[in-house]
Amino acid sequence: MIELPARLDAVGDAGDWMAAWLARRAVPSETAFAMRLCLEEALANIAMHGDKEGEISISASLAEEPGRVVLSIGDDGQPFDPVTAALPEGQEIGGNGLLLLRRYCSDLDYRREAGRNQLTLGFSLPDGNPAPGR
Repeated sequence: MIELPARLDAVGDAGDWMAAWLARRAVPSETAFAMRLCLEEALANIAMHGDKEGEISISASLAEEPGRVVLSIGDDGQPFDPVTAALPEGQEIGGNGLLLLRRYCSDLDYRREAGRNQLTLGFSLPDGNPAPGR
Protein backbone atom coordinates (compact mmCIF):
# COMPACT_ATOMS: atom_id res chain seq x y z
CA MET A 1 0.00 0.00 0.00
CA ILE A 2 1.08 3.54 -0.66
CA GLU A 3 -0.31 6.73 0.84
CA LEU A 4 0.32 10.12 -0.69
CA PRO A 5 -1.08 13.63 -0.95
CA ALA A 6 -3.21 14.54 -3.96
CA ARG A 7 -0.51 16.54 -5.76
CA LEU A 8 0.68 16.19 -9.32
CA ASP A 9 4.29 15.90 -8.16
CA ALA A 10 3.38 12.70 -6.25
CA VAL A 11 1.97 10.88 -9.29
CA GLY A 12 5.38 9.71 -10.52
CA ASP A 13 6.25 8.28 -7.10
CA ALA A 14 3.08 6.20 -7.17
CA GLY A 15 3.91 5.01 -10.69
CA ASP A 16 7.38 3.93 -9.54
CA TRP A 17 5.87 2.10 -6.54
CA MET A 18 3.52 0.24 -8.86
CA ALA A 19 6.27 -0.60 -11.38
CA ALA A 20 8.39 -2.17 -8.65
CA TRP A 21 5.44 -4.21 -7.34
CA LEU A 22 4.54 -5.44 -10.82
CA ALA A 23 8.15 -6.29 -11.73
CA ARG A 24 8.46 -8.61 -8.72
CA ARG A 25 5.49 -10.54 -10.09
CA ALA A 26 6.57 -10.64 -13.73
CA VAL A 27 3.34 -9.04 -14.91
CA PRO A 28 3.37 -8.76 -18.72
CA SER A 29 4.58 -5.40 -20.02
CA GLU A 30 1.26 -4.63 -21.77
CA THR A 31 -0.65 -5.10 -18.53
CA ALA A 32 1.93 -3.12 -16.53
CA PHE A 33 1.70 -0.26 -19.05
CA ALA A 34 -2.11 -0.18 -18.84
CA MET A 35 -2.06 -0.30 -15.05
CA ARG A 36 0.48 2.51 -14.69
CA LEU A 37 -1.40 4.66 -17.18
CA CYS A 38 -4.67 4.17 -15.29
CA LEU A 39 -3.06 4.77 -11.90
CA GLU A 40 -1.39 7.99 -13.02
CA GLU A 41 -4.54 9.22 -14.76
CA ALA A 42 -6.72 8.54 -11.71
CA LEU A 43 -4.26 10.22 -9.33
CA ALA A 44 -3.85 13.26 -11.58
CA ASN A 45 -7.61 13.64 -11.80
CA ILE A 46 -7.97 13.43 -8.03
CA ALA A 47 -5.24 16.07 -7.62
CA MET A 48 -6.77 18.41 -10.18
CA HIS A 49 -10.48 17.91 -9.53
CA GLY A 50 -10.84 16.74 -5.92
CA ASP A 51 -12.37 20.14 -5.08
CA LYS A 52 -11.78 19.88 -1.36
CA GLU A 53 -10.34 22.63 0.76
CA GLY A 54 -7.12 21.49 2.33
CA GLU A 55 -5.14 18.43 1.40
CA ILE A 56 -6.75 15.34 -0.03
CA SER A 57 -5.26 12.05 1.06
CA ILE A 58 -4.94 9.14 -1.34
CA SER A 59 -4.17 5.50 -0.71
CA ALA A 60 -3.54 2.82 -3.29
CA SER A 61 -3.00 -0.91 -3.03
CA LEU A 62 -2.38 -3.80 -5.39
CA ALA A 63 -3.50 -7.40 -5.14
CA GLU A 64 -3.24 -10.57 -7.17
CA GLU A 65 -6.36 -12.58 -7.88
CA PRO A 66 -6.79 -15.59 -10.14
CA GLY A 67 -6.38 -14.38 -13.71
CA ARG A 68 -6.03 -10.70 -12.87
CA VAL A 69 -4.33 -7.96 -10.92
CA VAL A 70 -6.42 -5.45 -8.96
CA LEU A 71 -5.60 -1.81 -8.22
CA SER A 72 -7.60 -0.13 -5.46
CA ILE A 73 -7.52 3.65 -5.02
CA GLY A 74 -9.15 5.55 -2.18
CA ASP A 75 -9.36 9.29 -1.59
CA ASP A 76 -11.22 11.69 0.67
CA GLY A 77 -12.01 14.23 -2.06
CA GLN A 78 -15.45 15.12 -3.35
CA PRO A 79 -17.60 12.16 -4.43
CA PHE A 80 -17.03 11.18 -8.06
CA ASP A 81 -18.09 7.95 -9.75
CA PRO A 82 -15.99 7.35 -12.88
CA VAL A 83 -17.97 4.19 -13.61
CA THR A 84 -21.23 6.03 -14.35
CA ALA A 85 -19.88 9.49 -15.29
CA ALA A 86 -20.64 10.67 -18.81
CA LEU A 87 -17.81 10.36 -21.29
CA PRO A 88 -16.40 13.60 -22.69
CA GLU A 89 -17.45 14.72 -26.14
CA GLY A 90 -15.22 16.17 -28.83
CA GLN A 91 -11.49 15.98 -29.37
CA GLU A 92 -10.25 18.43 -26.74
CA ILE A 93 -6.86 17.84 -25.17
CA GLY A 94 -7.45 16.38 -21.74
CA GLY A 95 -10.69 14.94 -20.48
CA ASN A 96 -9.91 11.45 -21.74
CA GLY A 97 -9.18 9.82 -18.39
CA LEU A 98 -12.56 8.09 -18.26
CA LEU A 99 -12.00 6.70 -21.74
CA LEU A 100 -8.60 5.34 -20.72
CA LEU A 101 -9.98 3.66 -17.60
CA ARG A 102 -12.80 2.06 -19.52
CA ARG A 103 -10.51 0.95 -22.34
CA TYR A 104 -7.75 -0.65 -20.28
CA CYS A 105 -9.60 -2.07 -17.26
CA SER A 106 -11.34 -5.39 -17.50
CA ASP A 107 -13.68 -4.21 -14.77
CA LEU A 108 -14.31 -1.05 -12.74
CA ASP A 109 -16.10 -0.65 -9.44
CA TYR A 110 -16.83 2.51 -7.45
CA ARG A 111 -18.36 3.09 -4.07
CA ARG A 112 -18.43 5.92 -1.55
CA GLU A 113 -17.63 4.57 1.88
CA ALA A 114 -16.84 6.35 5.17
CA GLY A 115 -16.35 9.70 3.39
CA ARG A 116 -13.93 8.25 0.83
CA ASN A 117 -14.12 7.44 -2.85
CA GLN A 118 -13.16 3.80 -3.36
CA LEU A 119 -12.25 2.87 -6.93
CA THR A 120 -11.30 -0.69 -7.86
CA LEU A 121 -9.68 -1.36 -11.23
CA GLY A 122 -9.29 -4.92 -12.46
CA PHE A 123 -6.79 -5.91 -15.15
CA SER A 124 -7.05 -9.34 -16.76
CA LEU A 125 -3.79 -11.13 -17.39
CA PRO A 126 -3.35 -12.25 -21.01
CA ASP A 127 -3.28 -15.98 -20.28
CA GLY A 128 -5.89 -15.78 -17.50
CA ASN A 129 -3.45 -17.14 -14.94
CA PRO A 130 -2.11 -15.41 -11.84
CA ALA A 131 1.10 -13.48 -12.31
CA PRO A 132 4.11 -15.70 -11.66
CA GLY A 133 6.58 -15.17 -8.83
CA ARG A 134 6.64 -12.96 -5.76
